[in-house]
Amino acid sequence: MQTSRAPTQTDQLLRRYVDTRDAALRERIVEDNLYIAQIIAKRFSGRGVEYDDLYQVASMALFRAIDRFDPAKGVKFVSFVTPTMVGEVKNYFRDRSRAIRLPRRGAEIAQSVRAARAKLEQQLSRSPRVDELAESLGLTEDAVLEALELGNAMSPASLDAEVGEEREGSPLGRLLGFDEPGYAEFERGDMLRRAMDALDDRQREVIRGRFYENLSQREMAERMKVSQMTVSRIERQALKRMREEISD
Repeated sequence: MQTSRAPTQTDQLLRRYVDTRDAALRERIVEDNLYIAQIIAKRFSGRGVEYDDLYQVASMALFRAIDRFDPAKGVKFVSFVTPTMVGEVKNYFRDRSRAIRLPRRGAEIAQSVRAARAKLEQQLSRSPRVDELAESLGLTEDAVLEALELGNAMSPASLDAEVGEEREGSPLGRLLGFDEPGYAEFERGDMLRRAMDALDDRQREVIRGRFYENLSQREMAERMKVSQMTVSRIERQALKRMREEISD
């Protein structure tokens, strides 16, 4: 691992850089403090993001921190730059987590089916059949079945949320019961990775296709050359296994 220049020397270089804005000085300061980026990247690697990506994020934060640092405030540079770099890495994880979305169209249909089901239960004094739900909504029975499976998988909080609403963390993370902000975002990513590792190949394929690629169960069935009901069963088993893994 790269070693750093003595803190006093780094502080001297920083004072000179503030006065001169010499690019060569800036490069020397960056080189002397890249070891911090290495430490931070190692700390957060293995959570679904490669070390090199985290190192790059932390290094860019170092560049920006040098321009913002004010030696006159009496704060040591390492005390200023370390939380800055950690914060950038956290933001990077948070932004990546938002890339995971429950299928938008599927969520909309699931909400419609849920409302129609409640209405028909009142009218019929019993649980409506799939064909009755399909007729009331103008959908195919396959579409209703898929919506029911998605509705069972989604947590109550997620199902009641506005479609497309931005929240902290991924919908898949919320589906599995996590809502902690801040540092918990990293732990959530790690838990999801461990839960995915507990699945077999077909279960991982379904979860990736459904929740990372936003494919419908019908599209997954075509990809895997199986029936839609088989995909539904695999998805249900996979989510149950992930919940058990995280609970353990």
